[in-house]
Amino acid sequence: MQELSVDVLRDIITETLKLLIDVRIHPVLIHCKQGKHRTGCVVGSLRKLQNWCLSSVLEEYKLYAGVKSRDTDLKFLETYDVSYLQQSLQTIIYQSQGYGSIKQRRLL
Repeated sequence: MQELSVDVLRDIITETLKLLIDVRIHPVLIHCKQGKHRTGCVVGSLRKLQNWCLSSVLEEYKLYAGVKSRDTDLKFLETYDVSYLQQSLQTIIYQSQGYGSIKQRRLL
């Protein structure tokens, strides 16, 4: 299978994380055919979003990827920026509390 470019992987991970942080669709099962590389990048990025320290994120990835751990995945996890998603998460929380509707804003 052809390896995805970093930009494509970043876009896929970002869209996947947007789904994962939306509690309205929980529970969610994360898996893929092998469950090591893309799944590891999704879960590692989720851990970063959950404010895990980077060393713990990388250790968890290496634990589950085993001998198939890839330096490109580790580099991706080191450089993936979750700050945009943290802002999205705050927006979702804000909207789920009813502050996103016009009707609610008039009442406030």
